[in-house]
Amino acid sequence: MTILEHLAELRLVLLKVVVAVVLASVVAFLFGDKLLELLTQVSNPNFITNRWLCKLAGILNSPDLCINSHRLSFTNIELAGQFTLHVRLAFFGGAILIAPYCVTAIARFILPALKDKERKISIKFLIYSIVLFITGVAFGYFIIAPIAVNFLANYSLSESIANQITVQSFIRTVTQTVFAMGLSFELPLVVFYLTKWHIIEIEVLKRNRPIAIVVLLTLAAIITPPDVFSMIIVAVPLWLLYEVSIFATKWAKTKD
Repeated sequence: MTILEHLAELRLVLLKVVVAVVLASVVAFLFGDKLLELLTQVSNPNFITNRWLCKLAGILNSPDLCINSHRLSFTNIELAGQFTLHVRLAFFGGAILIAPYCVTAIARFILPALKDKERKISIKFLIYSIVLFITGVAFGYFIIAPIAVNFLANYSLSESIANQITVQSFIRTVTQTVFAMGLSFELPLVVFYLTKWHIIEIEVLKRNRPIAIVVLLTLAAIITPPDVFSMIIVAVPLWLLYEVSIFATKWAKTKD
């Protein structure tokens, strides 16, 4: 195939992806209230994480461990605020719903141009990245988001300032937190390939391990309630990601 033919095929693939996202967003728009409920659940006292931590707080006699004991109320200060939020939720939900198709369509365009070895590596990378991203999203939604919401909603710079939380800011915080954790869980995979390509060395990761641990503990201490258990819940998985990255680096070296 000529370059122009490849570009024409690429344009067709991208057009299919755009149409698929639009159609999926239309479907998601019909279930906008369900999507909103799903995202606001993290502030609900009956949410599984909040309920479990509050029960544990009673067992350990540690009231600070109980988070989101009262459901938040949200405000909207813009005339078109709720409609705009509905559209954004629809696009967000549609993109997630149709993501497998989009990834498959793009992969079908790229993979035939690769050699057998490159194709196998690409497929493995794709599978591992999807699994890690989904794991990170789940961790962000069920663990990090409720803790972060509790911290931010109850944070007070001055008693003269009352928190009136807009629904837009709440949804933005939750989605950004969940998405950020999804990307964070890609760290071992990224480090593995950076090592394979000799862009990073294992000595760098080992030498900076104490600094990484201090940074992770500080981050966990900031966003969690003032108790050790909550800090451990957040810090340990992040530390494990760092250690897995080092292990992946060692494993990559043995494969060279």
